[in-house]
Amino acid sequence: MLKITTKERPGSLTFVLEGRLCRPWTAAAEQGWSNLMSTAGDRELLLDLEGVTFVDREGEALLASIIEQGPKVRASGVLVSHMVEQVQKRVLRKSRRDSRGTPRSHCDPGMP
Repeated sequence: MLKITTKERPGSLTFVLEGRLCRPWTAAAEQGWSNLMSTAGDRELLLDLEGVTFVDREGEALLASIIEQGPKVRASGVLVSHMVEQVQKRVLRKSRRDSRGTPRSHCDPGMP
């Protein structure tokens, strides 16, 4: 079971997940995040995972997608906190690679 809540405060929106972030509930979480993003405007976004007790691969992929969009993340518990930290590191590495551009191959016919 996964409980999904949105909290609105002046200047910020918090997306709260509680329970198991796994199939079949990841689709509902993804839809909830999309709805939140469509109304966020320039408000600060927070992702509250303190009540999450389990995350499967599909849930981890969703978290990576959400974290790429830049919300502040709050998590608790050893496993969930560690998983969030690892996802944040992967997103940061991907962002750095993307900002450097795609390296050209030795076989690129456009090279002089």
